Amino acid sequence: MNRIDEKQFGLREKTEKELKLDFGTFIFAGIGIVASWFNMLFILDAPRTIEVLAFLSIIFTTMIPGVVIALINRYWGYGYLIGFAIAGIPFLIVIDLFIGGYTFATTIFIFIILWLIFWKTWRSLSSIKAGRQ
Repeated sequence: MNRIDEKQFGLREKTEKELKLDFGTFIFAGIGIVASWFNMLFILDAPRTIEVLAFLSIIFTTMIPGVVIALINRYWGYGYLIGFAIAGIPFLIVIDLFIGGYTFATTIFIFIILWLIFWKTWRSLSSIKAGRQ
């Protein structure tokens, strides 16, 4: 096959694994667990006047760091968001059912949205770009 046929049929294109667990993924999962735990304690101790803002802090502490970390390495972003979500499970069992469940459900929901919109779209756009060259 010549070079044109290789590009046309995508033989030179490497297929990327959907999830690759490396050391950085586990490090950022640990960072996500710690950040989530502190955030849930902040919500638990928040005064009644800023309780709504405290619950909204879950969205800000998952989306902003999650996207920034994922721009560096998307698997690390996966780890951060999954770690953030997993921390809600022991919190809901041991300390507060509502705050832990809210953190877990909200973070999983944000993870799915970011995964579908950004990471899947990014892969699709990069494969279209590779196909045009």
